Amino acid sequence: MALGKQGGTATGVLLLAALVAMAMVFTSCHAAAVCQSVVPCDAVTCFEYCQKNNFKNFQPICYPIGQGNRYYPTCCCRPRVA
Repeated sequence: MALGKQGGTATGVLLLAALVAMAMVFTSCHAAAVCQSVVPCDAVTCFEYCQKNNFKNFQPICYPIGQGNRYYPTCCCRPRVA
């Protein structure tokens, strides 16, 4: 009888570990930003770039030359996390 309880606990722990791993994978995929060189990169052009590419509920961010791209400023469309 004790063997049956131990097998159930091991199965529960394995199931919990699988759920945690899946949550980590889905969370990291959801929070991925899409970045592209946009010239000139400012609040307006970056917002329009993200909107044109059908991003929903996004935060446009401009990175200057040297941060992510050596030659051009970069616009990143990052999904907003609630």
